This record gives sequence, C-alpha cells and structure tokens, in this order.
Amino acid sequence: MHRVAPLLFVCILLSAGCLAADESPAGADLSLIAPVDPIPIFDGQATYSGIIGAEMPQIQANYSMGYVAIAPGNATPPHRLIGTAELVYVLGGTAEIRCDNETVTAREGETVLLPEGVLQSIAAAGDADLTYITVSQPAYTADIEISGDELATLSMTTDGKPVVVAGPREGIEWDLESGVAVYTLVNPVLMREKALPIDYSLAYVELLPGGYLGYDGIKGSSDLLYVIEGEIEVNTPGGQAVRVPAGSAAYVPPDLVKETRNVAASTTKILSFIDPAWAPEKTGLFE
Repeated sequence: MHRVAPLLFVCILLSAGCLAADESPAGADLSLIAPVDPIPIFDGQATYSGIIGAEMPQIQANYSMGYVAIAPGNATPPHRLIGTAELVYVLGGTAEIRCDNETVTAREGETVLLPEGVLQSIAAAGDADLTYITVSQPAYTADIEISGDELATLSMTTDGKPVVVAGPREGIEWDLESGVAVYTLVNPVLMREKALPIDYSLAYVELLPGGYLGYDGIKGSSDLLYVIEGEIEVNTPGGQAVRVPAGSAAYVPPDLVKETRNVAASTTKILSFIDPAWAPEKTGLFE
C-alpha cells in the first residue's frame, strides 16, 4: 500500500501544467447525488441504495456504485460476478468476506478488492449493522450475477485472492496551510506491482474545519466525492456550487475545474473515486 504525498499541492505543482477557467469543457456540470431509498437484495439479507448506475442515467461512468447495509447475523449468499471486480469500503461494523477459499475480516475504514468471478459472500459479524460502499467495474448488471442453483450448473473455478487495504489513518501527515490530508488506498497506476484489476483509483481525504482543496482540474478523469462524515462545498470558477452532506456525493466531470471546502464545524471525511485512475501529471492548477 502506497501513500500519495500528503501535501497534495506538492503533487499538483509537479503536474504537467496549469488550467484556466475557460479550459473546462462546455456544458460540464457538477452533479449532487443524494441518497435514494434502499431496496432489499438477496431475499432481504441486505439493502442497497444506488449511487452510480441505473439510478443516475445522466452520469456516464465506467463503474457502478452503491451503499449496502446488512443486519447482524445476515450475509449475502454465495455468488459470482462474471467479468467484474468488486471493491468494498467498510463504513461501519465488521465484514467477514469470503473470497473463494479465503475469508478476510474488514472493519471501518478498511478496503477489500475482490477479483472478477470469485465465489464470494459478505457477512455482518458482531452486534452492529455492516455498512459499506460497493463499486463494480465493469458496471453491475443483473446478468453477470450467478447465484443459487445456477452456481451448480456453472463450470467455473478460480483462485482469486482478495486485496486487503488496512485503515487509511496510519502515518498521515497534515498540510497545515490548507488543512487537508490525502491517502491513496488503491491505484493501478501508482501500485503496478499489485496488478489491481480496476482502472479507477480510490483515495481517502480528511479536511479540518476550514480546510480546502484549491482550484484544480483532473485531465481526462472524473472525480466522485462521497462524504462519509461532515459536509463539503464544491465550487467552480463559473459559479456552479453544490453542498454535499454526509451520505451524499458530488460528481465532477473530467477536466472540470473545482474547489472543495469543508463547511462543517468538525473534520470532514470523504472518499475520492477518480476514473480513469489518478496520476500526478493529470492534476493542473487553476490560474
């Protein structure tokens, strides 16, 4: 597991160039993604609230994303996702995740990446609800999920190993000027030795009260900012602005210049999903 330089602006200053306000693509808009009503899945063993996918057809992404809740003692039944890798970021509770013949335990702040096609099941261990963000790439569709009697008729074996990323807080340093800390969790560009089966990257960000990420744009990549705790405001030089409370997300199209500020009275915690994956040369300053 690698850490992106916690002083994010050091990475930005090393980038290939700067962006001007009129370089943002015409018609590109910020989108606020609010929670949708949960639906039962796996015969009521869990509930699912879509974030990216069929629920937001106006957003064209190379992945699907949702919020899953599982009550203590419940579990998703064994199933395979054909041709799709699934990422699980645990928001609360404890997950026991079966991946073929291996079972791993993941707690709040930990990430598990399940390779495509593995026989998998996720259970809520302990006395608290398990809640997590799930991301599938390519995007989830019903026809890729094989479970129940179909498993017995599927002639398929795998030996996939889960990629487990411990909680992000260890070793974080603060940029006291802007009040922000960034930690890369998974990135196929910066972590080539891991051969991660995804094209996007995931970073965990903490912003102190008043902390901010200054105006920047990510060349050729979208950025989805999911707020775990607290509240942010995302602004563009053109006057677009969205406030994003906990449990909601902001979708930033590729190349759109934006600023992100913590508008809560306490530390705000967010996840940043960048697709295709972030690299230092992709980030440009706004002038």
